[in-house]
Amino acid sequence: MKTAFSLLIALLYITNLVSQNKEEVKYKTIYSQNFSKSKSTDDFEFSDASKWLISKNGKSGKSLKCLGEGEYKNAHGGPSVVAVLKGIELDDFILEMEVVQKGTDYGLLDFCVFFGIQDVEHYCYAQIAGKADKKTHNIFMIDGAKPKRIGEKHNEGVIWGVNKWNHIKIERSKQDKIVKVYFNEELVLETADDPFMTGLVGFGSSSSALKVDNIKISAPSFIESDKNIF
Repeated sequence: MKTAFSLLIALLYITNLVSQNKEEVKYKTIYSQNFSKSKSTDDFEFSDASKWLISKNGKSGKSLKCLGEGEYKNAHGGPSVVAVLKGIELDDFILEMEVVQKGTDYGLLDFCVFFGIQDVEHYCYAQIAGKADKKTHNIFMIDGAKPKRIGEKHNEGVIWGVNKWNHIKIERSKQDKIVKVYFNEELVLETADDPFMTGLVGFGSSSSALKVDNIKISAPSFIESDKNIF
């Protein structure tokens, strides 16, 4: 009886230490952008810079506008409309932003958040799309080959709406080994099979014209980087 009680006390002590360690991981804002200045685009590297510009109409003023698919084509069939945030590599992070789609065929519209970017051959991305099938609306990994689905949870797709700003949030936790993607506060994608590569982050689409505004990235830490992708 005494031994069992001692084991229970030890277990409670260890559980308390684990809980304290989780609480010690504090996230802080490491990047934010509302595209109020024309030089805001200098923070990003684009797959085709001619397709991105500052728009006068945004969620709260100006925004970053994408005109759609450009000249860049990924060798393995990954998304071709890509904006990579320069200078910051991450493990754990929370990325939030506002997105509005400008296309008319809402079943084909999509938005991608990229993470763990090493180069054009190695990265992951979460794709939020108007419909779900084997090739869309999931979390994917490109590892020198065609996109591989790694998502464990996904719904039937999202409704973007006509000229509607939608809130996108992605949470990546190395400690919990999970990636979660939210669309207007609803969990729409999730995986526990994240390769957890440290890398750059970004956003884009397969081919959609869209606008992005009010980006915020929170993380416990980051690594400064001078890596170029394109």
